[in-house]
Amino acid sequence: MKGLAARILILLLWLVLILPVNFEAGGSSLPSLPEGMREMEVRQFVENYVKQFGGMNLEHYMDLFSKAAVENRALPYPDIRKAYQKTIQGSHSLSMHVKLHTVQADGEKGFASGRYQITQVLKNGRVRIFQGNIQWWLIREEGVLKVREINYGIDP
Repeated sequence: MKGLAARILILLLWLVLILPVNFEAGGSSLPSLPEGMREMEVRQFVENYVKQFGGMNLEHYMDLFSKAAVENRALPYPDIRKAYQKTIQGSHSLSMHVKLHTVQADGEKGFASGRYQITQVLKNGRVRIFQGNIQWWLIREEGVLKVREINYGIDP
């Protein structure tokens, strides 16, 4: 029973991460990092993340992740992929709203954090809503930003 509960919790946490996001963020000045990542790139990445999540296309969504990615400090890339695949298969639609609070860029790394709310409409018509804090740690691989680590929680 404990194993099932842990798997369900991991799946729910994954859903929170992958659901489509309506993006809101206030403007801020861009740091002068001509050779590295800039804050605007991080914001654009999160916008694309939200778009790909809502599109429910496994390949496009997983392209946003480094093969070394970790979710909630425990789930490796292959398990992230399996969890999202299950989420897509059981969902009629997914949507996510994110309000960013922090966006940073430093060289080839970036960070964003904020609050999210995910609405999942299951194929049976049931609606689930998840919300909490979310954080993305980004790296550049072959010139493209990728998720290196993503962490999120679900409010009780």
